[in-house]
Amino acid sequence: MAHVPLDDARQLFQWTNPKTWAEFHKVVQEHKGKIDGISDALIDLMLPMSRYFEEHHTPFPNTPEALEQLLNHRLAESGHRGQP
Repeated sequence: MAHVPLDDARQLFQWTNPKTWAEFHKVVQEHKGKIDGISDALIDLMLPMSRYFEEHHTPFPNTPEALEQLLNHRLAESGHRGQP
């Protein structure tokens, strides 16, 4: 089961500039396959989530904590462990 740790959400939030879902998608995609950091399995789950949020005009969160909550809520909705 998947869960986005707060440390990963903080890194992603920091790296995403401008704070848009399109940029978030790009950042996540760029980190796929790297040995350290966010797991590829989690990246594979976050890529479609970023498109979902963009298509549904979901505002990008203002804090890393809000990003973590939103991602984990979406994971929970899709049947993964995340925290709603």
